[in-house]
This record gives sequence, structure tokens and C-alpha cells, in this order.
Amino acid sequence: MNQRQNSRTNSGFQNKFWLEHPPPDYGQQMDLQDKEDEKSRESLDSTGKTKSFKRLVVRFAEKTSMQGVAYINSAKVWYAKIIWTFLLIGCTAGMGLHLYYLINQFLLFPVQTKIELGFSNLIFPAVTICNVNPIRMSKIDMASQQIQSLIEQLEWSNLQDDEETTTQGARRRKRFVDELSKINRSAFSDYDDNFDNYDDDDYEFGSQKDERLEILSLFRELYKDEERDTKVEMGHHIEDMLISCTVGKYKCYASNFTVLQHDVYGNCYTLKTGSLKIAKAGPTNGLSLILYMDKEEYLKQISEGYGARVLVHDKDTYPYPLEEGFFVPSSSETQIGLRMVTIERQDKPYGNCTEDTYIRKYGYKYTRSFCQTLCSQELFFKTCGCYEDDVTELYYQIKTGVTEKFCETRQEIKCMNKERARQNRQKAECDCKNPCREHQFLKTISYRNWPTEDYMFTLKDGVCDRLPAQCKDASALYGQTELYRKSLNYVKIDIYYEDLNFERIVESPEIENAQFASDVGGAVGLWIGLSFLSMFEVVQLLLECCAFAGHKCTNRSRKRNARRRKNKSIKTKENIYATEMDNKKSNFSKKESENNLQLNKRYQDLYAGNFHEYNYIDNRV
Repeated sequence: MNQRQNSRTNSGFQNKFWLEHPPPDYGQQMDLQDKEDEKSRESLDSTGKTKSFKRLVVRFAEKTSMQGVAYINSAKVWYAKIIWTFLLIGCTAGMGLHLYYLINQFLLFPVQTKIELGFSNLIFPAVTICNVNPIRMSKIDMASQQIQSLIEQLEWSNLQDDEETTTQGARRRKRFVDELSKINRSAFSDYDDNFDNYDDDDYEFGSQKDERLEILSLFRELYKDEERDTKVEMGHHIEDMLISCTVGKYKCYASNFTVLQHDVYGNCYTLKTGSLKIAKAGPTNGLSLILYMDKEEYLKQISEGYGARVLVHDKDTYPYPLEEGFFVPSSSETQIGLRMVTIERQDKPYGNCTEDTYIRKYGYKYTRSFCQTLCSQELFFKTCGCYEDDVTELYYQIKTGVTEKFCETRQEIKCMNKERARQNRQKAECDCKNPCREHQFLKTISYRNWPTEDYMFTLKDGVCDRLPAQCKDASALYGQTELYRKSLNYVKIDIYYEDLNFERIVESPEIENAQFASDVGGAVGLWIGLSFLSMFEVVQLLLECCAFAGHKCTNRSRKRNARRRKNKSIKTKENIYATEMDNKKSNFSKKESENNLQLNKRYQDLYAGNFHEYNYIDNRV
């Protein structure tokens, strides 16, 4: 340290500018010089040589575990370097293509479907049952005058011509569909045909409409206009229909059913079994129902057959008996064997399913049908300001707490039909995805004639307990030749699991994250022999190159700044030196001027006669 200080003191820079002492910023200048020396040492590598891009690459080639690079660095002949360089470039290109394929396949997020078989106690599904007759004839007086008039005109006696006779050899009656054309449908509605069937152009089967379907459609439109309580009262009641109900060995009652009003079938009833689990398979361990259909109460020409509409669906889902149900005929025992299928789908990014958020909002689980209905009605409301009258029961069941407005006026119905036609052409904006998890039930249905003649008397006793008026008529006929006609009043339904095995269809990612990482590592190792740790060698090389490039840039800037500071310092020292010299000259001139003044004063005193002082001054001179 002393040697360095001495070298600084004896420098030519000091001899040139320093006269007696170093400048005031000498220490600061020396600190800056030490920092520059330290920074210059940063540009040296671990071997003491000056850093450069070439040195970085050579050191990487000597130490890396990457295949091929070391051979390029250590090759003694030029053609060996070229061969290994081309091999490395080719393998790197092949690795890039391989990685592109793997990444592209992974970003497609493919799924694979697995089918698994399981065995366990199974939850019993919900069952919805409808009598196919919407209004009992004994309650027709509760309906509107339009419905009563329509039912009266549909009586067969009112459809016959006066000249037709029923005697043997008379002319054949006209076909029933021809007789229906006599009914004046415009008398039962305030709206004409111009507001209906805007989507008829989608069907290329002619312009003639089916009379029977037109009558059924007219009846259903009139039926929709009735109040819900009135429709429930006019329909068949589960208390009258239910003769027997058992689940396994235990009885169930009418109170276990909830009513659902349907525009086509009238009163439907859903048996919700809650969390009931079935521990054994077979008909004796499922649901068994015996129902009295009361066929004498069926509407003429409206109810075209005897029996029930049955729907087996997942619990807590909204039932759609018309779209998803099936018929069970009267005078028969129908056994429905079930097999449960559980479907689990993947959500984004692997799939496109919807988690169930409806159960908390509406009280029913999410299904595509339920979503489509709600979305379609929102489009109706957005376009027309009202909902379809087909969904009055749905909004009654979900209890939104808002009073819904349904389409009633001429303008609203016209708008509703146009919107329905647009949605039927699949131009609606509804995006209802499959649920991420759902239960489906595969059905095996078998029938047999039921009941026997002897068992009919047992059933008659069950009817007599509930409907004494029907019992009187039944007692008069049973035992005669109309047993079959009376058997049409009864339906037996058995719903059970065929076995407790169930299918589980599961979607899972075809390429898992761990598999994707393994594929990428295998591709990189196959082409250029890199492992996971070896990749960090490349990362370190890139970081060192970036750091060195930044160091080079900052070093150039630092040198430029140092030169500027040095030139500025030299000019400052020269200015200081010139100022000191000027000050010294000024001080010398001032002192000399004072001496001259004193001499002049002495000479003046001499002329004044002070000889002694003259001698003194002369001696000084």
C-alpha cells in the first residue's frame, strides 16, 4: 500500500500539476481508480484469462454432458468438426420436430374413455307415473265451456251423418278422420291459423294437415288455459289410483308421491325414494305398483289408449314424461329391469361439460333437457317479453319467487310462434353442455297378461275400499263375460335392478402431465442426450453469455465516462494551477507596491530635512 502511495506521489502527473500539496479530490480520484481496477478484474475468467464469447463456449464444450459438443471442440481436423457440427444441428432439428409433435398433441387435450365395472348397493332412482287420461269424465263440468263443447262434439254419435245407419248391410261409415273435419275449430279459439306453425316449410310432405292431430292440439291448447288447481282436481288422483305399493318388503303410500301437472297426461306423480339403497337384485327387491286406471272416466277421442306413462330418471332431476317416458299398457304386468350407468366427463381444457349448480338455485339437478328448457324460455322472454304457456308447471315447481308472465295476447302469441320456429331451425343461442356427472338407466322391459280371473276379484275388493261407486258397477259385471274389459282398469308395474353390477364410463386425459414430461425428456435424451440437469448447463451458458454481453456494453460505457472524467479532471487541475500562479503573482506585485510606497515616503521625509532618516533609508537601499 505504501509502495502504491509512493508511486502516486512520484508520478509525473504530480510533478506537472502539484506545486506543494495534492489537489483536494486526490483521494476520490484514487477510489475511482481502485473501482475501475476491480471491474477490470471482473472481465477475467477463473483461469485468469480475459473473458470472451469464444472462451465461454470452449469452457462449456469441455464440461457439458451434452453429446457431440465435446467432439466438436476436441476434433483435430477440420472435417471432423464439420461432420460433428452437422450431426449436432441435424439431431437438434429432429428434436425440435419431435417436441413440436408432442406439444401439439398435448395441447389438443385428448381424452380416453374407460369402461369400468363395479358392484355395490345402488341408490334407487326416481319414478314418475302418469295416467294417460288428463280429465275424468265425471269432472268435465269443472272445465271451461269450450272444452265441454269440444268433448261433446267428439262423441261418436255426434260425428255420424243422419243418413248413415247401423243396420246390417247398410253403407259403411266414413272414416273417422273424415268425420273430424266437421268440427269447427275456429269456434274454440280467438286466434286463427295464421299464428300457428311458422315452421311448416321445414316439412315437404304436402300442405294437408292431419285432422286428428289438429283436434288433439286444440284440446291441449284449451287445457293449458285452465287454472292449475282446476286441472289437478279434474285429473286422476293417486289416492284413487294406488291399490298397492311396495319397495322390497315395505309398503309405500300415496303421501310418498308428489304431483306434477302435465299438459298432455294431466296429473303425474313422482315417487322420490331419497337415499334408499337396494342391497339385492330381482323383482322382489324393487318397486312394485298396482294401479287402478278407471277407464270409464277416459275422455272419448282424446285418450286413445289405456295404460300409464312411466319415466325412470335420476333422483332430483326434473321429469319429462312426454319426451323421455314410455307406455305401460293396461291389463298387463310390466317388469322393468334396470342397469345403472354412471358417466363422468372431463371439464375444460380436456372436455366441455357443466358442473351442477342448478340444485341450489332451482331444486333440481342439471340436465341438458332442463337447461335447454330454461334457456329457450329466456330467449322467449327476451324476444317477446313473456314465457311459453307450455312451461307453467316448470316455473311452479322451481319456485323462483318471481311472478312469471306467460304469452296470452294476439301479439305475444304471434311473436312466440315465430320464435319457436326460429329455435326449431336450430338457430337458438342455447349452449347446454352435458353434465360432468350423471346416472343413466338402461331398461329391459317385459310383459305378461295380468291379472287372472281369480285375482281380479281380489283387486275388486281393493277398488271397493277406495271407490264404492265403482264397486257397485264392478260387482254387477264380474263373473260374467266382461272380465277382460274390466281388466283394462288395472296396471301392475315392477321396477328393479337386474343385478347390482354397474358400468362406470370415465373420461380421463389421454396424456397426463407426468407422461408428457416423460415424453419430452425421452425426446431430448434420444436426439442430443440431454438429461434434466444437463438442460441447466445450456441455461447457464445462455445466462453467462447474456451477462458477458451486458458487461461488454457497460464496460464500453464506463470507459467512455472515465475518459470524460479524466479530461475534465485535467482541465480542472490546470485551472487550479493557473489560478494559484496568478494569485502568487498578484501577492508579489502587491507586496512590491507596498515597499515602493514606503520608499517614497522615506524620500519625502528626506527632503524635509531628516538626515538621520535619510542615512537609514540609504543604508536599506
